[in-house]
Amino acid sequence: MKTAEGRTGAEAFPAGLEQPEGSFRFSIDALLLADMAAEASLPEDAVVADLGTGCGVVALSVLRRKPLWKAVGLELQPELVAAARRNACRLGVSSRFFAVQGDVAVRESLRATRAALEPGGVVEGRALPLFDAVLCNPPWRREGTGRLPPSDMRRTALFGDTRTFPAFFSAADGMLENGGLLAAVSGAERTAEMLAALPARLHPEVLRFVFTRRDAPAVFVLLLARKNGRADMRVERLEL
Repeated sequence: MKTAEGRTGAEAFPAGLEQPEGSFRFSIDALLLADMAAEASLPEDAVVADLGTGCGVVALSVLRRKPLWKAVGLELQPELVAAARRNACRLGVSSRFFAVQGDVAVRESLRATRAALEPGGVVEGRALPLFDAVLCNPPWRREGTGRLPPSDMRRTALFGDTRTFPAFFSAADGMLENGGLLAAVSGAERTAEMLAALPARLHPEVLRFVFTRRDAPAVFVLLLARKNGRADMRVERLEL
């Protein structure tokens, strides 16, 4: 399929991704999360979950770089679920990406969708499989701070509360294989809250602070946490 500029969706990535009118437009934090996930030590044929997938940008970016990986995206807003599915078709990865509508409490539905990616699909009596990694870019802006966007879709994507990080990270904990990875991104000012929200089994291994100006504080923080991991935590600096 050609974009308005005459390029295919794959050639225009990520600018060519469909984003419904009124929805939040993804920004650099989503692409930084995808980069970190693609760099992580995971199986060659990893299956990952993308919580709050939106138009699919994080999962699709990873799948473009990892031709044997598969992904299940979870998104609350139906318009974005439909857009994510169409984006996967445009990029030629629809056989490796499935978008599911719901919130982070529907982890069993996600695991059933993950099972459908396996040879033989869902088999009665067989335990639902877990994920090698869970990626999430949760709504990390605090309610009551900053300017509220006019669209309900944008507000839902942007703003969370004190329950947001615990809900996303608890879902990840229940969906990950032993040794699996959580990769998450947030505004750097929420670092302490992110770490405090990690369940006991998710051990932080990497904190990567992202700077856009040398004379200013970090803008984003990227987190890698391993289920039942034991490695010392490494702190990194990335300048854009």
